[in-house]
Amino acid sequence: MKNLPDWWDPYSCQPYKMRDEDKPCSGMANVFEYAKVAGSNLLGLPAIFWRYLRLQKTPSELVPGEFVGLSISPEAQYEQAMQDMVAELGVKQLLMRIPSWDVAALEDYVRFLELFPQQQFVINVLQSRDSVRNLGAWQRQVADIIKATQHITKTYWIGNAINRTKWGCAHSGQYLDLQESVEELRTEFDGLQILGSSVIDFEPLVSWRTLWNFRDYSLQGNAALLYVNRRHSPYNTQWGLFDLENKLRLAKAMTSLANRCEDRLWITETNWPLLDTKPYTPNSGNPSTTVDEETQAKYLKLYYQIAWQTGWVERVYWWQLINPGYGLVDHRDGGLRKMPSFYALKDIINGELGQPPRQ
Repeated sequence: MKNLPDWWDPYSCQPYKMRDEDKPCSGMANVFEYAKVAGSNLLGLPAIFWRYLRLQKTPSELVPGEFVGLSISPEAQYEQAMQDMVAELGVKQLLMRIPSWDVAALEDYVRFLELFPQQQFVINVLQSRDSVRNLGAWQRQVADIIKATQHITKTYWIGNAINRTKWGCAHSGQYLDLQESVEELRTEFDGLQILGSSVIDFEPLVSWRTLWNFRDYSLQGNAALLYVNRRHSPYNTQWGLFDLENKLRLAKAMTSLANRCEDRLWITETNWPLLDTKPYTPNSGNPSTTVDEETQAKYLKLYYQIAWQTGWVERVYWWQLINPGYGLVDHRDGGLRKMPSFYALKDIINGELGQPPRQ
């Protein structure tokens, strides 16, 4: 990322946590949007509940090369090393972010993408507060990104963590505005595969709002940033019921009933942050939300195995290759150290995608 805004944390690769005094004040627009979220969920609840109960697991027929994905980020000093590590892992599905505010550096992003001609890419276009304020500029930025990269991919994931104010959207309605703006670009570019919803963590009320509504856009897949690290093990539950499998069951039920999205569920981000890795993991000193390296590797395998054996998920991307706070490789101390999760992902790609061990 060339144009680094002052609200961006380069260590954890996300916006800094906003101070309460900097958060936008809740106004009538927020109230109306919350009412729409509540109304759409009340209308959808009977069908969602019925579909949730009737879903049956069918182990995926996808081979690891189609199912397992990995995010990478441009790092000029590590370009050759990244090419070597991607080859060693055997990963075929890659994901890369391009910030909407960094279109001036598009040539650098394209050159980096072209280092991986054997891999298939998804490009995640990041939004900001300026995107919400100026939809015209946002649309032009997305168009520039697509124009520069359409020889590499046709698949674009729009937005990231839209239910977190620090990423730019004060409420889900503002994300829907962003998505509608991108929809208009289909007349300019042929064959676009657009992923969306872009809700982080397990917030099904907002997810349903982004999947079922009467706005003017269509998604070719539900991009869910389904992190479960706050529960530690994928077998642990939230609200007493929702372990990873049941969270995936609910996500699939909603995706299958959506009127704005095809029945395709992708997990576009997940990981387990590591203990004692500040500043790369802001909450690194909290053992309730972070794990050691061996546990991270164990949970990585479980996540992929659980998701694969349900048959409800088309792809799972780990975020990301190089980052000592949550990635597969630690680049501190002037070198590159492959952590246990690197080898765990390699094992998964090489065929360890069977049934997960019993709890």
